[in-house]
Amino acid sequence: MLATAFGKGASYKVAPFSFRVLFTTTFLFAGAPQYALGSACEATKTGERAQVVYVYDGDTVKLDDGRRLRLIGINTPELGYRDQPTQPLADTARQALLRLLEANNHTLRLQYEKQHHDHYGRLLAHAFLEDGENVAVQMLQQGLATTLVVPPNIWGADCYQQFENAARHDRKGLWALPEYQPQSALSLPPETRGFHIVQGRVSEIRNTRYTTWVEIEGPLVVQISRKDLTNFDPLEELIGKQVEIRGWLTQQGDELRVKIQHPAALIIIPG
Repeated sequence: MLATAFGKGASYKVAPFSFRVLFTTTFLFAGAPQYALGSACEATKTGERAQVVYVYDGDTVKLDDGRRLRLIGINTPELGYRDQPTQPLADTARQALLRLLEANNHTLRLQYEKQHHDHYGRLLAHAFLEDGENVAVQMLQQGLATTLVVPPNIWGADCYQQFENAARHDRKGLWALPEYQPQSALSLPPETRGFHIVQGRVSEIRNTRYTTWVEIEGPLVVQISRKDLTNFDPLEELIGKQVEIRGWLTQQGDELRVKIQHPAALIIIPG
């Protein structure tokens, strides 16, 4: 994979996606560097100029032709809908995106990937301002978004991750909240739901016809569809290792489950 380096006009090659490793006991790069706002993850090719007429939240907007655009590469807290409460900093993330758009004539340039729509029918694209700045990077730098890798749309994932790492190191925005601190799989309450970052030791790998199950010591099981296994190195190498998992937890019987599609959501902790 070719990813964009920090700094305009430069690039660097990185290894193909595999199980990543967290580098310090705080699980972040020690002395994480600071980068100029939006100075990386530059577009390789933008194909459409779009006008935004409404901002739903920090990662979803409405275009002037009625389409809903969901930004690729990040996830921001959800605003309350029906009986669901508003998540912490959801309105702050929405306002941050709104300010970016207001300062740039409500105009975005879009870069598409292999999959153009999600299962909700929303348009999927990376969004850039008129001057080329990456909107996702600016949200990540403020700590108002987490990275999200959903194959086959994986462009920029390494680059986005490093901006999240820097915000997490500095405890900006979401990363200062208790909800976004790593939890031990051994101490997860059975009623745990929603997005969480969990750490635990892999005890077993089970394969069924359509799914591979990564058992974590405690009530947590990681679910990987057989069709997504091509994104991963051999999973057996995880047995006995301490890992960090991120994703949306649900309850099935007496266990908690989290479904992942890409190794960016399953990181090895050294030691």
